[in-house]
Amino acid sequence: MEVLRINLNDLRFYSRIGVFDQERKVGNEYVVNVSVAYDACLFEEENLASSISYADVYEEIKDEMQGECLLLETVALRISRRISGRWMTAQEIRVKIDKCVPPVSAIVGSCGVEYFWKKN
Repeated sequence: MEVLRINLNDLRFYSRIGVFDQERKVGNEYVVNVSVAYDACLFEEENLASSISYADVYEEIKDEMQGECLLLETVALRISRRISGRWMTAQEIRVKIDKCVPPVSAIVGSCGVEYFWKKN
């Protein structure tokens, strides 16, 4: 199977995601990367309707990142479900979310999760 993949990279959001009350109250900066693969045979040249619009995928990601949640895993799973539910042609979805400033004093870099979904 030939595959087309759209990628949304380094999307930045200020969101209220975290286990601690203070994290959800103050918020944090997050970087989101999403990749969606679909069958290239379904694509018709110059026909956006036969593709998966990265602008529409962005709106799904943005809507989910605006909510308040305890776990990054939950947000990554919800983003994937929104995409796979809206675009039935999606064959694989990868969602990576990094918290830029984790609330752990020993960590200098970011921390995050990555979720991978593949249609059976």
